[in-house]
Amino acid sequence: MNKEAKNILKSTFGFDDYRPQQEAIINAVIDGHDVMALLPTGGGKSLCYQIPGLVRPGICIVISPLVALIKDQVNALKKKGIKATGITGGISYKELDDILDNCIYGQYQFLYLSPERLQQNLVQERISKMRISLIAVDEAHCVSQWGHDFRPAYRDINIIRSLHKEAPIIAVTATATKTVQEDIIKTLELQDVQVYRNSYLRPNISYQITNTTDKNNSFINFYKQHTGSSVTYVRSRKNAIEYSRLLTTNGISSGFFHGGLPNKIKVDTARRWMKNQTQVIVATNAFGMGIDKPDVRTVTHLQLPDSIESYYQETGRAGRDGKDSIAQFFYNINDINHAQNQFIKSLPTVDNIKFVYRKLNNYLRIAMHEGENTTHQLSFSDFARTYSINGMMCYNALLTLDRFSVISLSQSYHRRSNIRFRESGKNIIDFLGNHKDMNAIVQAILRTYGSSTYQNLEINTSIIALRSNTNEQKVIETLQKLEAQELIEANIIDADTQITFLEPRDDDRTINRFSKELAQQNEVKKKKLEQMFYLISQNLKCINVLILRYFGEETQPCGNCSVCKKETPKVSLKDKIKEVLIKKDLNSSDIASLLPQTDKNSIVEALRLLLELGKVSLQKNQKYHWNG
Repeated sequence: MNKEAKNILKSTFGFDDYRPQQEAIINAVIDGHDVMALLPTGGGKSLCYQIPGLVRPGICIVISPLVALIKDQVNALKKKGIKATGITGGISYKELDDILDNCIYGQYQFLYLSPERLQQNLVQERISKMRISLIAVDEAHCVSQWGHDFRPAYRDINIIRSLHKEAPIIAVTATATKTVQEDIIKTLELQDVQVYRNSYLRPNISYQITNTTDKNNSFINFYKQHTGSSVTYVRSRKNAIEYSRLLTTNGISSGFFHGGLPNKIKVDTARRWMKNQTQVIVATNAFGMGIDKPDVRTVTHLQLPDSIESYYQETGRAGRDGKDSIAQFFYNINDINHAQNQFIKSLPTVDNIKFVYRKLNNYLRIAMHEGENTTHQLSFSDFARTYSINGMMCYNALLTLDRFSVISLSQSYHRRSNIRFRESGKNIIDFLGNHKDMNAIVQAILRTYGSSTYQNLEINTSIIALRSNTNEQKVIETLQKLEAQELIEANIIDADTQITFLEPRDDDRTINRFSKELAQQNEVKKKKLEQMFYLISQNLKCINVLILRYFGEETQPCGNCSVCKKETPKVSLKDKIKEVLIKKDLNSSDIASLLPQTDKNSIVEALRLLLELGKVSLQKNQKYHWNG
């Protein structure tokens, strides 16, 4: 046991004991070994590199795919008095230069950055001068082209190893199949790697999958019976709002959360839920990363996640305190049809992406071979509406451009207001006369931005509200009234997306370089969604068994999921098989011939389950025997 690490666990992070596998992982990293750590959601992955980063001399480089996760972890470390910094999008060259210099000379202990940032020459040059204690690759499944969230830039992370061959690497993830694990080790060039994994089994979570024709009623009744803290996952912002309102209308306290909300509202919504002032938070998958609330009793799904990995991660937010919890999935055939239409049919093709990329550049007025490292605010809905682009297809195209490092996409609400005075400031003041509030707003604009006619002014409406002693909505209304009177020209945009171009505009050539990888990724995504279809629609196999088998782990039926507890049609088929096997031993073909109304695949699945339960045994002659 490393005493310094154990002291840090208690004094800095406030834990008395390690979680399973944490101590062995931390000791291996401190000793300088390359490590791959596979810990389920809530298993304490971040401590596995944060504690060694504090023990080993130098700075720990943490590579993470999500800006929000980088900000959360940096802020959390700072609150504990640890010197940490992160490189995220939207910062100037000067700011980047200063951060990197501080990492060399400022005794920082942690530097968080995205894999895309690691590809910049300036970043590589400065990292080469740092004393690196450890390299941590968070969400390491993103390395693998067979993973559910592949990011091509992750495959170039090993460049950091060429800069610091002596620094150990720890790759951490919650979900990785055997194929993905092998891909991570190979791509990151892990040497004599020590692999640590916890079981994917969550014995305290009861997986319940319910096929219902009245999803709304089932949803409401579920929360009337289960009053503990909960998360409901949906696939769209619209559904997050509508299902939250449905709960509230029926007397169940709830809030909604999605990536397009103003940051202030997101923080307040999450805070109220964390403090149990709100029972249910209805959210898209934008919610949950970095959230550690131990007393979540239920997680519900109303629409299909895109993979078993996503489903496993999201359901894993329940029961982190080890107490009994429920993962409830409500679905019907419409959800499967909708997923096929919305997800599979909207997978971006090369032509789709080329179209969206050209229109995006035109919309933001980016000239050919220009735009690199420029950041722009975008109203997604306005952009899609302007060019009559299907919303889901457009969104997936932007995500793909982000994934392949053409742009950096950040979803956060921002209001941008551009105005141009058509009259002098004095004429406008005279026109307003006794309108005291409007007069104060115009005066604040003139004092802050000047009054040059026909000059574009980008104004901050919240600052104007503050300086005129009013609210932002009143400022917007005033601008709209002035525009109606033709005193100003106004363009008020509610932007919910920030776009940073990572390379100069080059239209088709930009997209052609990753066209083959895109086609392969589309096939991987289709296969993963099909596996998700099977998981929820089959009714013969224990849900826990199927999930664990997906990750390469075998287990016995849990006895607690909806399939294990289901009495029909599984019990009736079991009884039919029992009836024919009691008379004599039979192979599967013989059984199928005696049960001509039953699908043979169902019989095979039922026999497998009966084998696992010990109800039947397979003889050497490949005939099944009923054990009684």
